[in-house]
Amino acid sequence: MHILLVNRWYPPHTGFGGVAVYNYYLAHALVRQGHRVTVLAARWSKDIPAPHLDGEVRVVRLFAPEWSRLKRLPVLGRYTRPLQQYLYSLSVSRAIDHMTGVDQPDIIEFAEINAEGYSYLHKTRRAPVVVRCHTPTFVLRQYYTREEMNFDTALTTQMEKFCISTANALTAPSADMAQVIENSCSLNGKTISIIPNALDIRPFTQAGNAQRHPAQEITILHVGRLDRVKGIETLIQAAKTVVMQIPKVRFILLGGGSASYLEKINQLINENGIKQGHFQLLGDVSQDDLIAWYQKADIAVVPTMNYESFSYTVAQAMAAGLPVIASRIGGISETTGSENAAILVEAGNEKLLANALVTLCQNPEMRQNMGKAGLSRAKSYFSDDIVAEKTLALYRTLEGKNS
Repeated sequence: MHILLVNRWYPPHTGFGGVAVYNYYLAHALVRQGHRVTVLAARWSKDIPAPHLDGEVRVVRLFAPEWSRLKRLPVLGRYTRPLQQYLYSLSVSRAIDHMTGVDQPDIIEFAEINAEGYSYLHKTRRAPVVVRCHTPTFVLRQYYTREEMNFDTALTTQMEKFCISTANALTAPSADMAQVIENSCSLNGKTISIIPNALDIRPFTQAGNAQRHPAQEITILHVGRLDRVKGIETLIQAAKTVVMQIPKVRFILLGGGSASYLEKINQLINENGIKQGHFQLLGDVSQDDLIAWYQKADIAVVPTMNYESFSYTVAQAMAAGLPVIASRIGGISETTGSENAAILVEAGNEKLLANALVTLCQNPEMRQNMGKAGLSRAKSYFSDDIVAEKTLALYRTLEGKNS
């Protein structure tokens, strides 16, 4: 089967965010299952090669420069992003037409976010299409302030909903995400298949296999972008309580953020009297360094206030054998499962978060048992080969059903 994954995010050139790594892990797992995979992604610079091979995965990148100046204009700037998304969908459709003349895909998978499949899905004759519901813009909109998401989302919402309603099949990484989509969109009789996001657990499992000795100092790890919706301010407030009760503790934060928000974080740390050694912002790190930090850490914390259909940070920590403390929001509880791999707390509640952190810091046996449960869940639920098999089972139901 020739499978075409269409999504602008594919590492390393578009970063290692959740959607990007989903595409990466799924593409390579599908190849291992004996299928040909092409990824149609984006590139922001002409210096980045358009077609190239990533192992046995063929990657084709469309040039999609940022319209930074237009986005800053007072009125037009609000509508620049949705216009850019519409025009990108036209480029995607043309690229698929060209590809079809050379090497017809049997199945095409689009993400719903940003509606990259919008123009292609208007075609009367096309390949079968699966739309993957990661977390659409019309859901994310609810968790950001007007200043944080300062562009119009009405057109994007219409395009995303069209893609969802027109696809031949739909998937989502959690039942919670599926329910949100069902409540918001016309599915035209379709059901949503629940298939977790794929993760190559092997590098993280190897990190988790390193023997963790009872530490003189507890390391609490946060991985992810530094901004308000990720719960960073809640974490700082909780850290103030934790360091008072557990003096030998350090919080390590991996991930970048805007200069203005980093300044705000540092100010909040100082205002709460947290010493620099207790709270370290290390910025973006390589994948190798990321895995090394999972090996050094004792606890992973994911205090997000943003909707998460599936949390890769939670999944990576579980694969590394780390106990997890996370927000009870979206599909996170489905990622962790019922195997006592995590403590889930109300998003934005620094007292509950602090209590959970102190409890785990004081109980090494509890940390060890939770880590083992998490690793078991990772192996059985979202390991990439298992996810690829479930995805292929859906793809096979659509083979030959060209519109």
